[in-house]
Amino acid sequence: MEDARRSGLHWVVMALGACLLSYLASSEGSFIGINVHSHLPSHVDPKHVVDLVKKLGVGHVRLHDANSSILSAFAYSDVEILVGITNNLIPTVASSQAVASAWLKDHVFVHLPYVKITGIVVGNEVLSKFSSAGAILLPAMRNVYNALAVANMDKQIKVSTSLSSSLLSTGFLPSQARFNSTYSALIEPLLNFLSESESYFMLSIKPLALYLQYKHNTSLDYALFLPNQGVFDTNTNLPYKNLFDAAVDATYNAMAAMNHPELPVVVSEIYWPTLGTSPEEGSPENAALFNKNLVRHILSNNGTPQRPGAEIQTYMFDPFSELKIIGVTSEHQWSIFEHNTQKPFNHRALLGFYTRDTVNGSSQSWCVAKGGIPDSQLGTALNWACGQGSADCGAIQSDGSCFNPDTYSSHASYAFNSYYQKSGQTAGSCDFGGSAMTVTVDPSYASCSFAPSGGSSNQTFNPNGSNNSSFGVPLRASSLLVAALASLPILAFLR
Repeated sequence: MEDARRSGLHWVVMALGACLLSYLASSEGSFIGINVHSHLPSHVDPKHVVDLVKKLGVGHVRLHDANSSILSAFAYSDVEILVGITNNLIPTVASSQAVASAWLKDHVFVHLPYVKITGIVVGNEVLSKFSSAGAILLPAMRNVYNALAVANMDKQIKVSTSLSSSLLSTGFLPSQARFNSTYSALIEPLLNFLSESESYFMLSIKPLALYLQYKHNTSLDYALFLPNQGVFDTNTNLPYKNLFDAAVDATYNAMAAMNHPELPVVVSEIYWPTLGTSPEEGSPENAALFNKNLVRHILSNNGTPQRPGAEIQTYMFDPFSELKIIGVTSEHQWSIFEHNTQKPFNHRALLGFYTRDTVNGSSQSWCVAKGGIPDSQLGTALNWACGQGSADCGAIQSDGSCFNPDTYSSHASYAFNSYYQKSGQTAGSCDFGGSAMTVTVDPSYASCSFAPSGGSSNQTFNPNGSNNSSFGVPLRASSLLVAALASLPILAFLR
């Protein structure tokens, strides 16, 4: 059982690491960050975590407390940090502005400007997990904000708190969402404060819990971003294809009902467990699918049905399973990276994009679309590749195995690669007016197979069965990604 779980975690790592690396192509707007707790495994030094964050290209980290060792390790890294005030400290910080000022001096200001601290998160799911402090949450936030203002740091460092999506009282449709009336007297003034201080609403989403709540109305595919019938909101005439968008828009609607439609939503934590009481509730395969598809969805910059194109800043949870936490299995088995008692990161913790062939030294290459290229430019190049270029574009037709995701970037990558391989990888065959680049990792995914140089593509991992194949993921590439993949010492770090 343990060996099977470790093998499964390999795929979680492969999928998530791949998608996190693609963050390099999206340095502005929507982004993927990660959560980091201070209670790291005993064999993991904070510097190892920082090294991993850098190698993944992640530019945003949320710390759940103000651990000095971890903060110091991020000095000069240019990674933007959210620092947490733990729930048990809220009564102390709420007692006076002077106490908040002292806390900031000892735990935040001492690290400036060497550590790029951009926010203070006061408490984590306080109203649902630490309800006794609910009435003093806002006073604590105000004390922190006022102390920052005195230090002229209130524009540079924002103040917020992370609240659970469980606080939403809703029917199945996002348009029906409202905050639970039990908490409305606390949430409304909190929203007023966030608006006045030009901050943001932080939402903790547990997609498995939401799926289990509404499983009779939808499917597991809806929660995992897989093709599905979706949900049609009859009040707004908007179609929803995944649970994540529905949860975010539900939050916007709940805030709008309290006269605050202007507040942005930041997803403070989200995960799919790698282990649960049943395969449906938690499995490495479903975690891998969720992680891969979530990151791809966020970095598409498509926004949500209600707010197309809106930035969605999302912090995934978290580099290591919190094995020390007591409780329901599926609530604390969510590791992004597997670890053991011997090394900081074992051989299974490859940075995702490496298929087994790539790790073993394969010289195969593929041609894909660069990240950040406008759709209009990709469309022109795509039309040329499928027309004059005679690329094989059948698989990206509406009935083809590579039609989904239906995006210019995905379709162009397939067409570019077809032309590149048919041209024998000749000089200039992977350029397309600066829209394309070569990679040495297989961008195949699910049933979509990209032909590699020298033959057929690697078989892709089937999440519904077992095999010994590579697990491919769609690629949003950038020139920085090539540099990262070419940096072979990264493998030594992971061994």
